Amino acid sequence: MMKSTKSENNSRVLIIAVLFLLSGAAGLIYQIVWHRLLEIYFGVTMTAITLIVAAYMAGLGLGSLLGGRIAHRLKRVVLAYGIVEIGIAIFGYFSPALIHWIGQRTAGSPYPVVFLLSFLLLLIPTLFMGMTLPLLTQSFVNRVDTSGRVIGLLYGINTVGAGMGALITGFVLIGWAGLNGTTLIAVLLNFSVGIGAMALLGREESAPQNESKEAHPRESEDVSYRAILLAAFLTGFINLGFEMLWFRALGIWNKGTAYGFPSVLFVFLTGLAIGGFIWGRKADQSHDRVALFWKLQLSSGIIALLSFLFVASALHTPSLQPWIKEAFANPQQPIPPFVETASGLVFSRRLMVSSLFQYFLPAFALVLPASLVMGGGLPVLDRIAITSANIAGKRVGDIHLANILGSVVGSLTISFAFLAWLGTELTLKVLALLSLLFTSLVWKKRLTLQNKVYVLPACLVLLALATPWRGALYGKFYEIVASGPVVTRESSDSALALGFYSKPDSPAKLWIGGIQNSYFPSYGDYERSAFTCAGASRPKKILIIGLGGSNTAYFLTQMPGAEKIVIVELIDDLGTLLDQYVPAAQKTLADPRVQYITDDGRRYLYAYPNETYDLIFIDPLNSFTAGHNNLYSREAMQLYQSHLDKGGIFCAWMNERHSIPKTAASVFPYLELFRDWVVASNQEIEFDREYMNVGLATYLENSEGIFADGADISLTPDVIFEKYIGNRSCVLEEEKDTAILTDARPHLEYYYFFTPRGRSIRCG
Repeated sequence: MMKSTKSENNSRVLIIAVLFLLSGAAGLIYQIVWHRLLEIYFGVTMTAITLIVAAYMAGLGLGSLLGGRIAHRLKRVVLAYGIVEIGIAIFGYFSPALIHWIGQRTAGSPYPVVFLLSFLLLLIPTLFMGMTLPLLTQSFVNRVDTSGRVIGLLYGINTVGAGMGALITGFVLIGWAGLNGTTLIAVLLNFSVGIGAMALLGREESAPQNESKEAHPRESEDVSYRAILLAAFLTGFINLGFEMLWFRALGIWNKGTAYGFPSVLFVFLTGLAIGGFIWGRKADQSHDRVALFWKLQLSSGIIALLSFLFVASALHTPSLQPWIKEAFANPQQPIPPFVETASGLVFSRRLMVSSLFQYFLPAFALVLPASLVMGGGLPVLDRIAITSANIAGKRVGDIHLANILGSVVGSLTISFAFLAWLGTELTLKVLALLSLLFTSLVWKKRLTLQNKVYVLPACLVLLALATPWRGALYGKFYEIVASGPVVTRESSDSALALGFYSKPDSPAKLWIGGIQNSYFPSYGDYERSAFTCAGASRPKKILIIGLGGSNTAYFLTQMPGAEKIVIVELIDDLGTLLDQYVPAAQKTLADPRVQYITDDGRRYLYAYPNETYDLIFIDPLNSFTAGHNNLYSREAMQLYQSHLDKGGIFCAWMNERHSIPKTAASVFPYLELFRDWVVASNQEIEFDREYMNVGLATYLENSEGIFADGADISLTPDVIFEKYIGNRSCVLEEEKDTAILTDARPHLEYYYFFTPRGRSIRCG
């Protein structure tokens, strides 16, 4: 009979483990999709992204609290869990339409409203998601002495599912099925989990035969319950802080692509899952769980510092520097796994394996070691707090609420204060040293712990002193890439770098994140598209989305008749950096006609629906970077179209020559295509060569100090029109099989498994 009961319990645990794995995967699918949908209307600035994440996590925290409060009152907890999963599926099914409906009516809202709207939109599903772990904990924790193993298993399996969901969503699902199709996959997962839980476990469930112990909180292991909650809060703050540091540092390596977030999240969550399972079991066996928790927290700080030191030492290793430089020179990370053969581009498994290995190697080196230790924090705290099986769900709910609140505060603090004021390296030191606060938990036991109470903190402090100081990490990295002196700046949005020639007053190249954005002098390469569009619009009022290296913006200030130029730039502090070193930026930003705004381009247009322009020029980063599909999609083109004056011109620089012109041609009735840019309008386009010649003369006359002596800028109208390809009819004919970019199908960014198109459009 005992064996039969044990076998039945094992079967129940196995079933719920599989279901909770799928539930975790669905949760991360929703998170990625919902964030992406909200960013369309609220912007892809770091402020908007952080507020959306904070709103999502706040809902999870409230759900954890609610689940913990009701779990011990339910007689059929797994049945309730199944209903919750179905509730998530129902909301998920309607979520894209709901987000679009709300977003279209509130786009461009002030940032406090962004947080409130995101929170209210996601409250119901995140509330349900947060309830799941407390409910299952209450159902499956029947003995205190095995609660660590059970919680570690549930936490670990759900986190593994979340990591897998992040990876598959980023690399496969969105590119294959789009945002709406990916949402439906998550809906099916949640619905299957809910039905499975009720069908397989719900009918067999009876009131849990928990231990006959008090159901009221009491002190545990000489640590007050308040101290446990404070520890959970601090753990969330520190762990989220490290996660954001990893996103920042690795964002340079992965060049800010849409694959960066799911890749780092996959490695981080996988480490947390493995750590949760291992340390949850260890907590059951430990005679001093408070000391175990303290050791884990200080060790995670130590290992995080060691990982950064390892990366820093790799940057200073001469034998590795050529590999770093070569890998960084690739325009995309990860590199598309296609090779060119006589018969065209062919998918290469070998290139895929080597590409992904190279891509994930820095993440595994920097993120995985510390996350394996961090994963033990919550399960061990849960085990410390659970003094009776009857209150297991409530205690888990409280602790995870405190942890999530810490994560929310951490995300806001790190984004808006630490990274902007201290930079990555000093923020790393502060977060690691915050772990010393956990020493207060074991200070009374210092005689029992003997020298350990001093050794771990001493190691942590010494390593914090040894890690690079502000600017050293990125400075060395860009020095390798630039093969010369660099100046770096770090804001809340990105890491910036200017590489120089031999003289410190002569900048050579600009990097934004990991992408080379501009070079100086430009030799006219960046100005040609703006010159063409100015010749078609003869603009008085101009909107520029994307400052870049400021070459284009300065050129447009020199065009005859220009009265107002609004520059909307996503990256905070880019203008400040350029204004210090780049003559074109200095002249542009000092021009009284120029209004410089830090914001997301679409968000700005949504916020000012009645503003119209003679020329709208977009010059963002490369099209494969995260969020840039939002500037090239059909919906974005329609937005630009609505903000053009009569006869106004829309102009887009492009490094992708198929989907972008096809999308523009699907919206604008008139279009002219050049090699690297597209000119579109609501009315027939005519180029005024006389105006162009006058503008060029003015530009050259006022550009002293912009170009090196003897530089050939190649900017005559004749040279420009040599780049002409064809009109709208040509584009539609040549690209009839090319998919149009939309907000719901951002395949411009999710390029990895899609065969690149061959030759560019050829007409006539």
